[in-house]
Parts: sequence; structure tokens; C-alpha cells
Amino acid sequence: MGHEYGCAVEFWRWHGTHLVAPRANRVTWAVSGEGGNVLGAPRLFSRFVAERTSRHDAPPLATRPEFLVSCVEDIDFPVDAVYTWVDGNDPAWQQRKAAAKGEVYHAESASDARFISRDELRYSVRSLHMFAPWIRNIYIVTDDQVPAWLREDVPGIRVVSHREVFRNPADLPTFNSHSIESQLHHIEGLSEHFLYFNDDMFVGRPVAPHAFFTPSGTARYFPSRNRIPQGPVVETDTPVDAACKNNRALLRERFGRVITQPMEHIPYALRRSAMEEAERDFPQAWARTAASRFRAMTDLSTTSSFGLYYAALTGRAQPASMPFTYLQLAVPDLADRLQRLLDSRSQDAFCLNDAFSTPEDIEAQQELLDGFLNAYFPVPSPYER
Repeated sequence: MGHEYGCAVEFWRWHGTHLVAPRANRVTWAVSGEGGNVLGAPRLFSRFVAERTSRHDAPPLATRPEFLVSCVEDIDFPVDAVYTWVDGNDPAWQQRKAAAKGEVYHAESASDARFISRDELRYSVRSLHMFAPWIRNIYIVTDDQVPAWLREDVPGIRVVSHREVFRNPADLPTFNSHSIESQLHHIEGLSEHFLYFNDDMFVGRPVAPHAFFTPSGTARYFPSRNRIPQGPVVETDTPVDAACKNNRALLRERFGRVITQPMEHIPYALRRSAMEEAERDFPQAWARTAASRFRAMTDLSTTSSFGLYYAALTGRAQPASMPFTYLQLAVPDLADRLQRLLDSRSQDAFCLNDAFSTPEDIEAQQELLDGFLNAYFPVPSPYER
């Protein structure tokens, strides 16, 4: 498995009445030789264990009294994870979508390759279980759908209906991710600090909460090297570019500052209070986005560049970097790229995006992805049947 999964055995030496460490640790070079051991919480010894988690309680560990301290660099606040997810194979969901578009639903469309599920959500949740066990709770926001593999009776994960989070019931049903994202901060019980995942995002190796938040609670955001196109929204803009332009216009009007970069497509570190405040500051634009059943040229991307730059401009977020990979599945050398990603395991996060895949591509890619995801995340999470 590699040296990073090993452990070191240290032999402390006596120096007078004290025991002296053979190498530096985060608290002290020496401890008193008097007295016995005490029990301490595992979080005192690893950044990969949360202060509070509803998923499991790790047993206490024997240590010396000197180590029963919380240091300045510790993160002791809870962090939750939120997913948005849809089962495109669900005939009932397809009927709702067709009705919202004013189209006639045909049962044959249920087998359309565009709606083939890759089971990404199952493996993304596995990635949290394997590499980010400090996550307190996982929320899966859906249109009254439940993944077939999910055990809902296990603490630490909950399916949240759109009906629970939308402030205006008239906005439902919606098939617009921008709309759904604008309501995520309304999840009951959601922590102040949380990570927002699309189901095609994965944690690629052990990461500490410090990758996403500072010990003081400031969120970290990850700007793209791309630039937001100049000018106002035009008909030829993609929905992503249109939303970025709308974000830029509102933030410039409010703060007199211009945003130039979109965000990378990796987990978004968000502050619930910042989203609540942004919704109050921009009620009309926020409500318009929430009411858009399908992506519209007036949308904001509230969990991406709008929400994160708003947090930055109000002192609650700062730019950062992270080793990550964004892989478009339509590339001709997909097999080679997946193999390199699997062999290296060198990325904190990665995204497998099929936005440009044709139905034929999706069918051809399925076997490759099944093998890759099973090899990368072989350990079932406690939430699986």
C-alpha cells in the first residue's frame, strides 16, 4: 500500500527526570517522567479524525497529560458534506420533467443512454469514508429519490427532499442545478462549515479539513486558470459563462470589485452564514435563480463563483490551491488517463465529467469507469446495502 500507510515506532530516552522525544512533535520535546498515562481523544493525534462525528466514535488512546491540549492549528468545528443527485432513469422523474417542459412523455426514453447511471454517488461517498472520515454528516439533496444502494437507517447520512429546503414551494419541481444549489443552506441541521459535492467529484487520497478551511474557520476556494468572458450576457453564452457574468455584475455593483476567474470543479468549501447573508443582500436575483426550472441566462451560480467570492469579499474565504484532476470522459485516451490517475493516487480531489459525452460514448465508457471506480474505491461505505 505504500509508506504513507505505515506507522513509526518511537523510542523516547531518559534525560534526568524527563523523557525526551527522538524527533519533533506538535506539542513538546520532553514530558515529565512522573505520573501515569491518561486517555485522550484520537483527534489530538491526527488531523484525519473529527472533533465530533455522528458516524462513529473512535476509542480513546493512551497518552501523556502534556498532549491533552488543543493547539492553535487544530480544526475543532464540525464539517458536513452536501450532494445534489438525480436518478435520470426514474420514469416518474422523467414524467415530471416532460410536463415542466410541456412535452409528451414516452416510456421508451427511460432506456435512453443519456440517463444511464454510472453510480458515481456511491463511489464518491466511499471516497469520503476512506479519505475524509472527519466529515460529520452527509446530506443527499434529491427530488424525492433515494439511491437503490443506500441504507437510510445508518447514522451520518440523510436524504433531503427538495420540498424540505425550497422556501417557495411554487418553484418546484425544478430541474436546474443552479436553482437547487441556491437552497442548500436551508438544510435543517447543516453545519456552518460544509463541503458541496457534485456526484462526479471524488476525494483522491487522505485529506485533512485544513485543505478546505483554516483553523479560524475561513473557507478556502480554488480559482480556475480560465477567465470569465468580457461583456454582458449574450445569447451565445453557455449557461456556465452566463452565470459567471451575472455573478460578476452583481458583485461589482455591491462591492466595486471585479471577479475574473471561475472556480475549479472540485468540492466547494462553503459557509452557511455567508450564503444566508448573500440571499438577503440579493433577494430578487436569488429568487429568480430559485424559480428557474431549467437553466436560464439570468441564473447565479450561488455555490460556485458567486457564493465563494461573496464570502471572500466579506472576509470569510480566501484563495488556495489543491492537487486535483478534471477529466472530461469524452477524451480519446480515457483508458490511459484513468490508469495514470489510479497508479499515482497523487490528487487530493478529482472530477470525472461527461458533459460532452454522446449516448454512444457513455455506453463505451461504462466498462472503463466501472473498473476504475472499483479499483480506486474498493471498500464499501457503511451506508451501502
